[in-house]
Amino acid sequence: MATDRKRNLARLMRLICAGEPVTRVELARRSGLSTVAVTNLVTELIGAGVVADLGAVPASGPGRPAGRVAAAPEGPVGIGLCFDVDYVAGCVVDLRGRPRHRELRRVNITGTEPADAVRAARPVLRRLFEQAVTTDRLVAGVTVAVEGVIEHDRDGYPTVHRAPSLGWRDADLRALVERELAALGAHGVPAEIGGGAGYAAAAEDIEGGTALYVGGEAELGAVLVTAGAAHRGAAGAAGLLGHVPVRQRGRPCPCGLRGCLDRYAGRRAMAEAAGVDEAAVSRLLTGEDPFARRLHAGDGVATAAAGTAAHRLADALAGPLAVLDPATVVLGGRLAALGEPFAGPLRRRLADQHPWALLRLGQRGPDAALLGAARGALAEVLTDPVGWADRSP
Repeated sequence: MATDRKRNLARLMRLICAGEPVTRVELARRSGLSTVAVTNLVTELIGAGVVADLGAVPASGPGRPAGRVAAAPEGPVGIGLCFDVDYVAGCVVDLRGRPRHRELRRVNITGTEPADAVRAARPVLRRLFEQAVTTDRLVAGVTVAVEGVIEHDRDGYPTVHRAPSLGWRDADLRALVERELAALGAHGVPAEIGGGAGYAAAAEDIEGGTALYVGGEAELGAVLVTAGAAHRGAAGAAGLLGHVPVRQRGRPCPCGLRGCLDRYAGRRAMAEAAGVDEAAVSRLLTGEDPFARRLHAGDGVATAAAGTAAHRLADALAGPLAVLDPATVVLGGRLAALGEPFAGPLRRRLADQHPWALLRLGQRGPDAALLGAARGALAEVLTDPVGWADRSP
């Protein structure tokens, strides 16, 4: 019985946070619960401080005015943190997943020790917490996105097994972030670590069915999404597609291997083929991609490079598509920014192998992983809102 109550509270919490203010009657219709049950459960959510009662609105027909509820405007927030080759970025989101504040610091992360990178993130974290405090918000958690392989032990503890673009291996990033949080006085605020591809996929709000998300900024990543949830795999290591070898004795890769997909279909491969200076300045810093600019201008060399990369990527996806049989392939990150000049050749190549798979472009920008991570920091609030409130200071 307690499990049913917890499940129903989570269901209502997600419905309330998913959109505009809603009446209890409408919540009952959407959830399949009785109006009486919804009224009692919503009262608990209001008491927990995560839902606000907005009062009655005039009825559209005969009957009493209906009361609306919404995610509490002063409710808890989630903080996302993202490390990339040349920046540390942070974001605060509210219960509806909307960004309320952003911070960005330009700093060269590649090749630095993880501890130094986390110290470089201190000003970003401090300003994010200051923003939350000045608006009287409780921080539910901090989630860090890293484009790499994140492994979880039997107890679920995450470790950055490898992040090739950053030069990290076997880094206990969670402990380092928790240490920084303690130094900022944020004792007890939980920290979580995850792969950038999974968080970027979550930010796309992929609903219904099964989809394969393929994207990334510094690295090519891919993750399976079912009913809106990204699968992280048995050990939590799913996502880093770019460092799967596709050519025996192929091009050397910064990760130490040879023939990795990223060296044939990644941003560096396309830039090199088109003769574009691959200075690796992240889109989050500049708002643009030099290769994409050339491609959209109709440059023939860039178009040929994009077509070749699209074919390489399609061939690499042949196995996952055959095994997983997703209804949709969602192209995100830098690949989505390339638009139809890249998606067109990819779509045609995929159609030769898997004509039933629909390809569509993702809608999020270069901060997709950051936004998804910040939303992930609110996961406990959404899945156990009353329990979270009881455990909070």
